[in-house]
Amino acid sequence: MSLLTLLLGILTTLAPIAGVKLPEPAAEVAVLPERELVLEPQCEGEVTGREEERMMAAIQFRCELVGLRGVQVRREGRNFLVRVSNGLIPSMEEYTETLDEIEYILNERTSMLLLRVHPDSEILVCDGEVHELLVDYETAMVAYEEHPEEYESAPQIPPLPARLRLPGYMLVEYRVVSPEDGSGHYEYMVVQRPEAAAEEELLVTELEVESAAIDVVQEHIDVELTARGGDTLARLTRSMRQGQDRLAILLNGSLVCAPVVHAELGCSFFISGLNLEERERMVDGLAMPLPVPVKVVARRGVDK
Repeated sequence: MSLLTLLLGILTTLAPIAGVKLPEPAAEVAVLPERELVLEPQCEGEVTGREEERMMAAIQFRCELVGLRGVQVRREGRNFLVRVSNGLIPSMEEYTETLDEIEYILNERTSMLLLRVHPDSEILVCDGEVHELLVDYETAMVAYEEHPEEYESAPQIPPLPARLRLPGYMLVEYRVVSPEDGSGHYEYMVVQRPEAAAEEELLVTELEVESAAIDVVQEHIDVELTARGGDTLARLTRSMRQGQDRLAILLNGSLVCAPVVHAELGCSFFISGLNLEERERMVDGLAMPLPVPVKVVARRGVDK
C-alpha cells in the first residue's frame, strides 16, 4: 500500500469525526465515439459548383442551430458526410438526441416567395364574377371545416376568370386580425404566379436567404439575402411605383404581409405579421436552407 493511499484512508476515517465534509468524487463522463451521418441528396445527378458550396455551408450552419459547433462536412461520391464529435457528453441518450435534432433541422425548410401584387388587386377582387367565386369558395370551406371527413381534400382558392386575361396572376388569401378582440376574417389579393415571376427572372425564394433572425424589440424577422437574391429583389422593386405598389411575402404558401414599396429594396428586408411562435418556427426554416433536400441513409462509427 502506498503512503498516499494510506493517508487518504486515514482522512476518510477521521473526517466524519472532525465534522469535515469531503467533496463528492467527480462523476465519470463518458467519452463517446465520433459518429458520421451519411446524407443522400434527394435529386437527380450530382450537386456541384455553387450548389455544392452552399450545401456544405448550409449543413454546417444548420448543425450550429442545435448547438453543435465544429462539425466536419465532406463529400463521398454524391453523398455528404457530417462527422459529429461533441467531446465529453454526459450520456449516450443526450448524444442520440443530438443526432436526432441534426436529422430534423437539416430538412426543416420554410418556403418563401416574394411576389409582385397586381396594381389593380383591390379592383379585381371586387369584380362581380370574382366575388361570386370567392363566396362559393368560402361556403365550401365552412362546410369542409365542419365535416372534413366527408371530403377527399380541402377546397382550393378558385383561379381568376379567363375573361380578365391575367394568366400570370393568382388569388391568395390572408387573415386580417382585429387588434381589439383578436377576431379575424379572410381577405384576398391578386399576386403574380411564381412561374410567371421566374420567367421574368424576378423570383426570390428561400434559397436566396443568407440569414434570418428575430428582432425581439420590433417583433419581426430580419432577413438578409445573398448577393444574387438582393440583385433580383432590386430589379423587382425598381419597376414598382413607390408609395403605391405592394410586395407580397408568402411563407409556406400563406400570405403573411404585403407592404407598400417606398424605395428600391436590396439584400435586407423584414417580415412582420407573425406571432412569436410563428416567428420562431419560420426563422428556423428560413435560416440558410439546404438547396437540395437530403435523406439520412446511415449513422456510423468512425475509426480514428
